[in-house]
Amino acid sequence: MTGCAGCSFKGASTAIEDSFVGVRFGEETNLTLCTTRGAIYARGDRVIVDLESGPAFGFVEQSPMPVFKPCQKASAQPILRPAGDRDVEAHDRQLQRESDAKRFIREKARDMDLELKVSKVESSLSGKRATVYFTAERRVDFRALVREISQRFATKVRMVQLGARDEAKLLGGIGVCGRTLCCSSWLTDFRPISIQMAKRQGLSLNPSKISGQCGRLLCCLAYEDDQYRRSRPSAEGAVAHG
Repeated sequence: MTGCAGCSFKGASTAIEDSFVGVRFGEETNLTLCTTRGAIYARGDRVIVDLESGPAFGFVEQSPMPVFKPCQKASAQPILRPAGDRDVEAHDRQLQRESDAKRFIREKARDMDLELKVSKVESSLSGKRATVYFTAERRVDFRALVREISQRFATKVRMVQLGARDEAKLLGGIGVCGRTLCCSSWLTDFRPISIQMAKRQGLSLNPSKISGQCGRLLCCLAYEDDQYRRSRPSAEGAVAHG
């Protein structure tokens, strides 16, 4: 593998000075690249990783994890330590807190007549911070709801409104093709998708056939659209001169 074009790490060494592993947090589809800082971890080991949001509990899923680009090495998250019994107990409390918070928020939102759907609640391992992901058809004044959550769980709350596709990316799932959703496994951005893409490919326009878990048109309709665009003029020309 070569460096990315225009990468600020171009020309940097690709030698592996440390060992790297892939860590899974919760039910995330993708693995997070982590540096072991000289320690050895096997698949299945429980670890505490230093993330931007704070220490997080995870499981080693791939060991070792090959790294070829300097930018990958630079973005690897450091493993702080193997997870001990206290960390496991804190993680159990974290999961229970997230479950309780999700149920609490749903009930309070209903009592306050807030038209929103709670997608997911993520709490920090320490319980000092929580992020609430939700969807809504319009803007929602959730200030009173935030106060209720903060008082109930003694935590700092951040509310994040998601679109339908972003929610599917966050929650993951299996697509109509039988594979893990592209958006939750490898797709990094969302291209505009139109019904014309399905028409060019001769696909059924039945919404259940060309819509994804998010209810929007399938992202994969765009994957080969350029080829269909290039081939269509020649096909039409052949018909016109037949």
